[in-house]
Amino acid sequence: MRRTLLINPFNLLAETPGQRADPAQRYTPVCDRCGSDDIVCHATIQWSNEAQDWQLTSTFGQPAHCNRCKSSCGMEWLAFS
Repeated sequence: MRRTLLINPFNLLAETPGQRADPAQRYTPVCDRCGSDDIVCHATIQWSNEAQDWQLTSTFGQPAHCNRCKSSCGMEWLAFS
Protein backbone atom coordinates (compact mmCIF):
# COMPACT_ATOMS: atom_id res chain seq x y z
CA MET A 1 0.00 0.00 0.00
CA ARG A 2 3.04 2.25 0.09
CA ARG A 3 2.80 5.09 -2.45
CA THR A 4 6.28 6.29 -3.17
CA LEU A 5 5.31 8.83 -5.86
CA LEU A 6 3.13 10.87 -3.51
CA ILE A 7 4.89 13.40 -1.30
CA ASN A 8 3.64 14.25 2.16
CA PRO A 9 4.75 17.84 2.85
CA PHE A 10 4.88 17.03 6.55
CA ASN A 11 7.50 14.35 5.91
CA LEU A 12 9.84 16.77 4.11
CA LEU A 13 12.09 17.57 7.04
CA ALA A 14 15.25 18.17 5.07
CA GLU A 15 15.40 20.71 2.24
CA THR A 16 18.76 19.47 0.93
CA PRO A 17 18.61 16.29 -1.19
CA GLY A 18 20.37 13.43 0.56
CA GLN A 19 20.24 15.11 3.96
CA ARG A 20 18.30 13.01 6.47
CA ALA A 21 16.79 14.19 9.73
CA ASP A 22 17.58 12.40 13.00
CA PRO A 23 14.62 10.03 13.56
CA ALA A 24 14.91 10.50 17.34
CA GLN A 25 14.54 14.28 17.00
CA ARG A 26 11.05 15.80 17.00
CA TYR A 27 10.03 18.55 14.56
CA THR A 28 7.16 20.95 14.02
CA PRO A 29 6.25 22.74 10.79
CA VAL A 30 5.93 26.53 11.01
CA CYS A 31 4.91 29.25 8.55
CA ASP A 32 7.92 30.59 6.63
CA ARG A 33 6.46 34.12 6.83
CA CYS A 34 5.44 34.61 10.46
CA GLY A 35 6.75 31.52 12.29
CA SER A 36 3.31 30.37 13.47
CA ASP A 37 2.69 26.66 13.88
CA ASP A 38 -1.04 27.20 13.20
CA ILE A 39 -0.91 25.88 9.63
CA VAL A 40 -3.13 23.48 7.73
CA CYS A 41 -2.80 21.42 4.58
CA HIS A 42 -5.79 19.87 2.82
CA ALA A 43 -5.25 16.20 2.04
CA THR A 44 -6.82 12.82 1.50
CA ILE A 45 -5.86 9.87 3.66
CA GLN A 46 -6.45 6.14 3.37
CA TRP A 47 -6.43 3.41 6.01
CA SER A 48 -3.52 0.94 5.73
CA ASN A 49 -4.21 -2.60 6.93
CA GLU A 50 -0.46 -3.28 6.86
CA ALA A 51 0.60 -0.28 8.97
CA GLN A 52 -2.67 -0.14 10.96
CA ASP A 53 -2.61 3.62 10.58
CA TRP A 54 -3.92 6.36 8.30
CA GLN A 55 -1.56 7.20 5.44
CA LEU A 56 -1.48 10.27 3.24
CA THR A 57 -2.63 9.65 -0.34
CA SER A 58 -2.80 13.17 -1.82
CA THR A 59 -2.27 16.83 -0.96
CA PHE A 60 -3.97 18.06 -4.14
CA GLY A 61 -0.85 20.04 -5.11
CA GLN A 62 -1.98 22.87 -2.84
CA PRO A 63 0.32 24.90 -0.57
CA ALA A 64 -0.09 24.96 3.18
CA HIS A 65 -2.26 27.71 4.67
CA CYS A 66 -1.27 29.79 7.73
CA ASN A 67 -4.23 30.66 9.95
CA ARG A 68 -2.30 33.56 11.53
CA CYS A 69 -1.24 35.18 8.22
CA LYS A 70 -4.49 34.06 6.57
CA SER A 71 -2.60 33.19 3.38
CA SER A 72 -0.73 30.44 1.57
CA CYS A 73 2.67 29.73 2.99
CA GLY A 74 5.73 27.58 2.76
CA MET A 75 6.85 25.54 5.74
CA GLU A 76 10.04 25.56 7.75
CA TRP A 77 10.81 22.70 10.11
CA LEU A 78 11.94 23.50 13.64
CA ALA A 79 13.49 20.89 15.91
CA PHE A 80 12.33 20.68 19.51
CA SER A 81 12.75 18.28 22.41
